[in-house]
Amino acid sequence: MLIICNGTFKSGSTWLHAIVLELLRVNKIKLMDAPFDYTNNINSPTTIIESKLFKFLDNEDYINNNYITKSHYILKKTIFRDYDFDTYFLFVERDVRDAVVSHYYHLKKKYNFIGNFRLYYNFIGRFKAFEILKFNRMYLDSFGEDNFFKYSDMKNNFEIVLLRISSILNLKELSQNEIVSIKRNTSIAKMRNDLLSGKTKYYSTVSHDREGVIRKGIIGDWVDHFSKSQQIDIKRLESLDASFVFKFTYSLLFTFRRWLFKIE
Repeated sequence: MLIICNGTFKSGSTWLHAIVLELLRVNKIKLMDAPFDYTNNINSPTTIIESKLFKFLDNEDYINNNYITKSHYILKKTIFRDYDFDTYFLFVERDVRDAVVSHYYHLKKKYNFIGNFRLYYNFIGRFKAFEILKFNRMYLDSFGEDNFFKYSDMKNNFEIVLLRISSILNLKELSQNEIVSIKRNTSIAKMRNDLLSGKTKYYSTVSHDREGVIRKGIIGDWVDHFSKSQQIDIKRLESLDASFVFKFTYSLLFTFRRWLFKIE
């Protein structure tokens, strides 16, 4: 099987990926390493980049072997393709305001020039919010809600979400001890320690203090960052009915930049 842990940037896909890895470990399922031909960064958990996904599906035996990748797939040809029963897409959705705050701190960790949240939101954050809302709408339209997980449920109802994932992947029934073990091994503290020790490869493009990129994970952290006008603005963006100028600027900041620098 091929498991694709997909979500918009800073949505919780890293946590989802870690949970699935632990779930597979408990079930003693052997994972194969995807050949290096399918990634642009061998130090990343994104073992299959989007431009190489179809090639992977055509050439690799994922029916008799097991693979997993963490991803942010966004192309319509990927999202709206018909997949066979051995390909599992798992999606995670986070409150867009919390995702934007997390994106802000991620950029501050990588780039010294990122200023305060107000400036970030005006020039980057509101466009990132539009992208998150846009792609979550696409995911839901194509795949429906069955394989869609809310970050808030992962925080507040971990066991229920874990059992849902296990059922989707047709895995064995989990014992209470196994559930406790998976929760412990995917906690924020454990994931930070694994990054610090080099045990995991998340956020491989961050050159220093990678463990700090995994933040508090608090639901509602946006309250301490968003002004009233920013809350109104992001509420307006939920309709995706933005102006031509806004969409053009978004395309320059995100779509064109990805194409130009081959970012996946």
